[in-house]
Amino acid sequence: MTNSNALTASNIRYLLTMKELDGDGRGVRCIALATALGLSKPSVHNMMGTFSQMGLISRDSYGAAFFTDEGNELARRYGRYYAGVARLLRRSFPGMADVSEAAYSLLSEVPESCLEELVQAD
Repeated sequence: MTNSNALTASNIRYLLTMKELDGDGRGVRCIALATALGLSKPSVHNMMGTFSQMGLISRDSYGAAFFTDEGNELARRYGRYYAGVARLLRRSFPGMADVSEAAYSLLSEVPESCLEELVQAD
């Protein structure tokens, strides 16, 4: 079981992008994730290895990555947190063009219990 407080902003960005790409539950290939994130395939492959070690994904013999139950639940929760934090940042800083990187950073630094309170208060 992973300690979600150990997630970095980059982990969260990958996790949420993967969740978005895996809408049909058929898994995500590294090349699709690399394209969506604008990163190299080796970078994505390394992160998938990290997620696999954390117990968040499993991979098939063709290279597709699938969320484990734990990974799916973590992505669901952080998707909620991201939506709430991004909404708060947009309201607080209306001139800020893109709040995504700030939201990922905040999500990686704030304990999950506080994120839950923030989302419920919103």
